[in-house]
Amino acid sequence: MGEDIFEHWKQNRFILVSKDLTETDNHLIVLTDIKYWAEHADALVEWCSRNTKARTQGMTVEILDDKTLTHFILRWS
Repeated sequence: MGEDIFEHWKQNRFILVSKDLTETDNHLIVLTDIKYWAEHADALVEWCSRNTKARTQGMTVEILDDKTLTHFILRWS
């Protein structure tokens, strides 16, 4: 059996997508722990509404600046 290329993703609540893989200067976060995010969806939506430089859509969060990214990581890690 080969290496599981998603192993790192499976061990985290979210991953920060490399800037090499996005077409914007914004930060893109993929929410990888589906069970955790299903249980905390309302809190995440509320957090994003209070932090105007973060928007959630489906299983992603787009963050517009480094300061908000730091806040997200500290809050949701």
